[in-house]
Amino acid sequence: MKRLHMLSLVLLFPIFSFSQGVGDIIITEIMKNPNAVSDTYGEYFEVYNTTNADINLQGWIISDMGTSAHTIATAVIVPSNGYAVLGRNADTAINGGVNINYQYSSFILSNTSDSVILTFSGIEIDRVDYDSGATFPNPTGASMELSTNKYDSVSNDSGANWAVATTAYGAGDLGTPGSVNSVTLSVESNQLQKFVLYPNPVTEGKLTINTKTNTKKTLKIYNMFGEDVFSKQGVFVKPVDISSLTSGIYLVEILEAGRVAFKKLIID
Repeated sequence: MKRLHMLSLVLLFPIFSFSQGVGDIIITEIMKNPNAVSDTYGEYFEVYNTTNADINLQGWIISDMGTSAHTIATAVIVPSNGYAVLGRNADTAINGGVNINYQYSSFILSNTSDSVILTFSGIEIDRVDYDSGATFPNPTGASMELSTNKYDSVSNDSGANWAVATTAYGAGDLGTPGSVNSVTLSVESNQLQKFVLYPNPVTEGKLTINTKTNTKKTLKIYNMFGEDVFSKQGVFVKPVDISSLTSGIYLVEILEAGRVAFKKLIID
């Protein structure tokens, strides 16, 4: 039997994402509450490919923390360093003028608190857990956009790195579906002043955290896979017990009064 030429194989069979890592695809925009059309037609979310190769989303699962879930049934190619838009309705005549790359079903974006989770081959590639205004924006008729200087799977976990879209599209709602976001948050407005943590490395399971205002804050610690492995809220007058964490390198996120800061943490 003759061997098939490689080009013939590519033409005969679709390109699949055989191995993708955490953060290869990230969620960069969420339209949870359109105003020009109803949620049934106008909801969408946007993803961005952080890698140097195209990625096919066929076979990936879209889900939330509840029962909503959808497996992407057809090829959806997200170009290298490019975008794709997934939404509830792909008809631009009735969805508010959004160019949708893939129409999903059995998945709804709550107008209050909800999650967008992307999973492939049992690996959670990215997720965003948004709230109804406590830390994330809560717009009507506009999308939530990830700041253009925060395009990674750790930064998009924090509501302080998201803002309300400012660019109109289609029927008049605000958003940039399928293209670069309209929001870039400044370093000054997006970080805490005089944020320090010590000791670093941590050797005895206790971490001291201070900021200029030293008010109530949220502490999150991520491992190098971008997984949230520790979280706690408080003023943190006393050192925080993190003895449950094993030795390694982590990323610490502090959210206080709508501002955020990150520092690398080493645990010996």
